[in-house]
Amino acid sequence: MSTLTGADDNEIRGTWAMSSFSYDFCFLAEVTASNLKADKLYLPKLATSSTALNKQCQEMILVNKEGNSWTASLRFSESGGMYYITRGWEKFCRDNRCDIGDLFVFNLVGDGKTTPLLCVCPESK
Repeated sequence: MSTLTGADDNEIRGTWAMSSFSYDFCFLAEVTASNLKADKLYLPKLATSSTALNKQCQEMILVNKEGNSWTASLRFSESGGMYYITRGWEKFCRDNRCDIGDLFVFNLVGDGKTTPLLCVCPESK
């Protein structure tokens, strides 16, 4: 992170803009036969309190460890009180050669105004 001394305006604006993003919601997701068949992954109920999501948002970007991305539909189940992704989960899993039982640690990133990201956290070394 740069200091104000000698930093150019773009760098300062970029740092400021990123400070409004939420990076604090991580969760574990398992690849299952049923969520692959339905092409649907439910986010934990606690995700509803994340500032990254709002009910008007209709899509989400899934990002793997390498930085490649897939667009998925984002929906909110009023009856279940939780968000889920569809139309993209199965392709994300297939393209990343996932097997049933594989686990991902996802980090939900966003500011509630732009398309949220669901990023795979890299394994710690």
